[in-house]
Amino acid sequence: MIRSRRFFACCALLAVVSFLTGAAQTQSSSAQSPPTQPAASPATFHTGTNLVLVDVVVRDKGKPVTGLAAADFRVLEDNQSQAITTFEEHKATDAVKLSEPPKLPPHVYADFPRYRTASAANILLLDALNTPMQDQKSVRQKMIRYLGSIPPGTQIAVFTLASRLRMVSGFTTDIGTIERALSQEHTPVEKSVLVHPEDNKIENDIAEAMRGAATDGQAADLARAIEDFNDDREAFQVQQQAGITIAALTQLGRYLSTIPGRKNLIWFSRAFPLRFMVDNLRQDQDYGKPMQVMEALLARARVAVYPVDAGGVMNLGDTNIANVTAPTDLGGTRDLPVAVAEGVHDDISVPQRWGNEQAAMKDLATATGGEAFVNTNDVGRVVEKAIVEGSNYYTLGYTPRDVREDGAWHTIRVQMPEGKYDLAYRRGYYATVANQPGQAAGPNPMTAAMEPGVPPLSQVIFEARVLPAGDPDLRGLQPTPGAAGRPPSPLKTPVTRYFIDYSIDLHELELKDLPDGRHQAELEITQALYDATGKRLNATDAGLEVTMTPEQMTRDLKSGVHVRQEIDVPADNVSLHLGVRDAASGRIGTIQVPVGSAR
Repeated sequence: MIRSRRFFACCALLAVVSFLTGAAQTQSSSAQSPPTQPAASPATFHTGTNLVLVDVVVRDKGKPVTGLAAADFRVLEDNQSQAITTFEEHKATDAVKLSEPPKLPPHVYADFPRYRTASAANILLLDALNTPMQDQKSVRQKMIRYLGSIPPGTQIAVFTLASRLRMVSGFTTDIGTIERALSQEHTPVEKSVLVHPEDNKIENDIAEAMRGAATDGQAADLARAIEDFNDDREAFQVQQQAGITIAALTQLGRYLSTIPGRKNLIWFSRAFPLRFMVDNLRQDQDYGKPMQVMEALLARARVAVYPVDAGGVMNLGDTNIANVTAPTDLGGTRDLPVAVAEGVHDDISVPQRWGNEQAAMKDLATATGGEAFVNTNDVGRVVEKAIVEGSNYYTLGYTPRDVREDGAWHTIRVQMPEGKYDLAYRRGYYATVANQPGQAAGPNPMTAAMEPGVPPLSQVIFEARVLPAGDPDLRGLQPTPGAAGRPPSPLKTPVTRYFIDYSIDLHELELKDLPDGRHQAELEITQALYDATGKRLNATDAGLEVTMTPEQMTRDLKSGVHVRQEIDVPADNVSLHLGVRDAASGRIGTIQVPVGSAR
């Protein structure tokens, strides 16, 4: 269920002074296992409300419609009418206000969200995983030419996707920063880590030649074997592309969930290997729970996806374009399935793949409330349209009548009495599936969140004081005997022990109510060291069960939960990545700190 994030004035700034005096291992809370009690089902303490937020773009002949009221809308969940309890109109002309992070003492770092509040934020995702290099170059060149016409105050962040997601530039309104992020010198185009299906052409040509020259069954069998090999390889490539893409969008959803308001994800790619849920009809069941987790995270983060075909105007060469689309009496196009049904089969493989990818793009846009852009070379117009459209919208909020956190899919329909407008909005959500641990396949979420280049997360808010052993502020604190960490190879000497004192905001955690009246938080706290090349040098990981009496919880809601960790740091310029994960909800917070000789 969608929960509104509540930041209270009393806890927005965690109590720094309390842990600067020297935090105990779990000061003010106990990390031991609770005493044995009769079996019971512990309740969960939620810090938010079951509020579903739906951003709706209203268009009339392609232009945004403004000045509407809540009474103009009707919302249905699972075909049941819902009472609209919150309503807000957002315009592209809204004032942009800077949210300043708090000033922290020396050696203290925090993962407070640092963003500008505006009607919407925009993300450019340059997809090298699913896009040939020549198309990547073309998109970047056209984007750079367009930058001069971007409206002042527009927030844009730039990400790339190759073997994994990388943040090239965080949210900024500075056009120069965006231009540098898009430049070849700053972010060179990349060859896909997976062979593109078009690269199978040589093997396909060989198989075709062998079939034509076959004079006996052996040559024909060999040709069929080559074709089968190519089919298997292409299926494996598509599967790998989809897996990497799901993992990247999951990370992006976690990151964007820390930023308020609507986000417009403008995704440049040549292939879109995912089919999103639309109106409760899943067209691709191959990826199961990871796909659901990804979709739920993007919905919670209020992300509308604007997929853009990076190939521009399709050029099929010798392939018959009529096999894909054809003019109709209404001036539209005829879809590929219609052409196939009518017996048009020649040279169908390439157009069919193109048609399937365009269908995936449209599913993606419809499911999230965006718009798909295909068969166009006007990158500037595409981005401008996505930004303008995505910055003029209405936010409708309602509390579902039937609140069940069962992970089920719930459809959303928005209607207007007159029915004369074109509406874009997300078509549903999974009830809490994004916050349930253990459902996403692949690496531990903390492992992925701590990798170099991964955007910082602020789903769990915390501060951390980072000091080397011997610092006067530690007041003679001695390191724990033995090594601190699991380095894959011996650390470069001299090695320095560092102490990390955490203060974790309880308001972002989901606590269990224990039968004896106490409350319990399950935390995973991770430290990882990387050198300048991104090689991991050392890491520690601790799972803690922090239990609190009602009195302790009242105090910790104001000051935070205090935890101390240690890690050995080599004599190198290294980056220390700190992460806190709430095991009950799956929320993660991370920050990066320079340590060692780089301090």
